Amino acid sequence: MSPGTPDLILLILVFLGLQAWWIIPVIKKNNKINEKSKELRDEIQQLEKLYRK
Repeated sequence: MSPGTPDLILLILVFLGLQAWWIIPVIKKNNKINEKSKELRDEIQQLEKLYRK
């Protein structure tokens, strides 16, 4: 193993950890927004069916 390999591995792990630290909450928030919009679409469709009758 060359002398800089452990440092490079550590640097890559830190970089990936920092990327995951900010992107995971963004993905979770996006999923919550998508679920709410799906519920709203379903509710709108139900109301449209009621008013068509």
